[in-house]
Amino acid sequence: MISKDISERMTSEFFVEQPRKGQDEINNIIQTFGALENQFGATFGQLQRKVSEIAVIKELSDLCYVTFDPEEILYVTLERALKLANADIGSVLILERPHRNTFVVKAAIGLGEHLKLGDRIVFADSVAKYAVINKSPLIVEDIEKDSRFGRENRQHYGTKSFVCMPFKTIRDVVGVLTISRKNNAAPFTSEDVEILGPLLGNASFTYENLRLLKEKKESAAHLRSMQKVIQAVNSSLKGEELLRAILGEIQSVSSFDLAIILMKDETRPDNIRILDFMSASPVNLSKGAYYSCKGSTFDKVLRQGITLIVEDVSSLVHASEKEFFAGSNICALLPLKMGAGVTGILALCSGDGPDLFYEQQELIERMADALSLAIERNRLGDYVVKRDRELDTLKQIGSALASSTFDIDKVLGYTMDMISAVMNVEAGSLLLMREDGLEFTVALNIDIKALKDFRIKIGQGVAGYVAARGDAVIVNDVYKSALFYPDMDKITNFHTKAVLCVPMISQGKVAGVIEVLNKIDGDFDSSDKQLLQSIASSVSVAIENANLYNETLSMAENEREIRNIFQKFVPKEVVDKIIHGAETEQLEVGEFRMLTLINIDIRGFSLLARKIGPQKTVLMLNHFFSIMGGIVFKHHGIVDKYLGDGFLAIFGAPVSSIQDADNAVAAAIEMRESIAEVNDYCLKETGDPVVVGISVHTGEVVVGNIGFDKKMDYTVIGDSVNTVKFAI
Repeated sequence: MISKDISERMTSEFFVEQPRKGQDEINNIIQTFGALENQFGATFGQLQRKVSEIAVIKELSDLCYVTFDPEEILYVTLERALKLANADIGSVLILERPHRNTFVVKAAIGLGEHLKLGDRIVFADSVAKYAVINKSPLIVEDIEKDSRFGRENRQHYGTKSFVCMPFKTIRDVVGVLTISRKNNAAPFTSEDVEILGPLLGNASFTYENLRLLKEKKESAAHLRSMQKVIQAVNSSLKGEELLRAILGEIQSVSSFDLAIILMKDETRPDNIRILDFMSASPVNLSKGAYYSCKGSTFDKVLRQGITLIVEDVSSLVHASEKEFFAGSNICALLPLKMGAGVTGILALCSGDGPDLFYEQQELIERMADALSLAIERNRLGDYVVKRDRELDTLKQIGSALASSTFDIDKVLGYTMDMISAVMNVEAGSLLLMREDGLEFTVALNIDIKALKDFRIKIGQGVAGYVAARGDAVIVNDVYKSALFYPDMDKITNFHTKAVLCVPMISQGKVAGVIEVLNKIDGDFDSSDKQLLQSIASSVSVAIENANLYNETLSMAENEREIRNIFQKFVPKEVVDKIIHGAETEQLEVGEFRMLTLINIDIRGFSLLARKIGPQKTVLMLNHFFSIMGGIVFKHHGIVDKYLGDGFLAIFGAPVSSIQDADNAVAAAIEMRESIAEVNDYCLKETGDPVVVGISVHTGEVVVGNIGFDKKMDYTVIGDSVNTVKFAI
């Protein structure tokens, strides 16, 4: 009975098997306690495992108080994860910021040379990407049989089974922890994932906090460096001193061994030029030296405008690359941009690993932008100094031309004198455009008499080519140029070696060319071309002014005649428009126009005139015409003719506009409103008011100067004139 009670209680409370029924109660009790001992053993094992897990997590938590290194946290997490899962191979991969398209190995155990710290794994090629994408653990029991992968197992990764656990932070998945077994072939199960879950959760939280703390410190340091760079750009530093200050700040954040500033040269599109460099050790480089870049990584950066980090410079094959990067392991090529284009490259070289540039890439790119501004500032400063010198020269030229007469021959003579003074050349000439070609007008150190009757055809020789194209030309070796015309040397007995020729442009057309020969101290360059072109522009203006002076005298006389003719019957503003060409149309005798006409007269004028007498009649008419005629002029019309007690006004001649009819109507309305003012005067002076009639008509008329050479009037005739007269 006792055995039965014990068996039943043990079965119900401890879930042990029901002992077999028999006569021996002692044996039954022994079997029951044996089962109970086994159950307690299993439970105790589970408790020990939980204690071990908690101890690992506590150890990791305690470590957070003694280290601020995120990578040490990752290594300890991997070490403890292997212990908990009874595994011996593993790694921690962190997604590289900001693009998150590459895993970087931050911790590895048991993988030897196959996977080292700092190695990069393309995100798209890695199995671990599934744990990141799904944000959940990835359990693979047999990779060769798993339909998701279907690939052979790689022996150095251990057995065919493995687990990928995501490092999940509040914001996102930052990486994965992968574990496997080298000898134990038992597959991983969900129970292993449950064991690793708390460890990974705590590690992810700790890692993110430490990483954010580290980023905050780095950001503060980077901000200080960037502030120093900006201060340098805005300081009084210039030239090499400014560039070295910025390179020094870049070195403080990237620890490069060699920095080279390479610039494009428009005159040599397949080459780059060393502007400056900074090196921790002696290098075989020279400022100003040119290097071929066609087909190199430099060419790629210049064309695409992107940063390029070369992790193994030994793989580069271009001659310039080998010369620049000898002795370096990695290099970063950053485009130097100004506006929408790439003007050069900042090359940074180092003997360390690629993390050096990847981690600081965004900051270095911003500093490279500041370096571009500094280079542009230096360039503009040098340009200003150079232009100041040229402006001083041009001021002298302008003063000489301004003090000269309007005699073209004297202006051209001054030109060659000034070219002789400011340009270090052996000879030169100035040719003006004529109907039959270019004529030699003045010359420097060349017998002009021998060329007086000679004409250079358009397109012939350098001068003819410049006249035809309107573009300046530099030829530093005439015997290698198809443009050179050797017959000129035969005529002048001069030996030409180099030519600089610029056009003289006047009113959008080539008026001539200036040509200088054989620079004494070197080759002609762009600065010589700019200076001579400036002189040519000044001379073109001086020649144009001389021509305009004579034309102005003729126009002034013509203007006086026009004013004398029109001022008697045309408002001043209309005369000004005709004189100064505001309207392009020209009046012709008998020209048909659509005009608006106003006829105004005094009703019963004959009786009124007999009543008040001739003297008061004249006073009344003058006052009447003064008010009504002023209204016509105010609304852009003209008084065509007086008709005794009234007048005819026209709108739309000699200058027309789309507002002519509106102006006429507005004038007629104002005339009607002004009748009261006229009557006030008439009542006061004559004692009698006047009655006024006004008619407006738009129609086609003949307008122009009508009469003969002794007497000619500007007037209108036609049916519309009769219509407006008889409409009152």
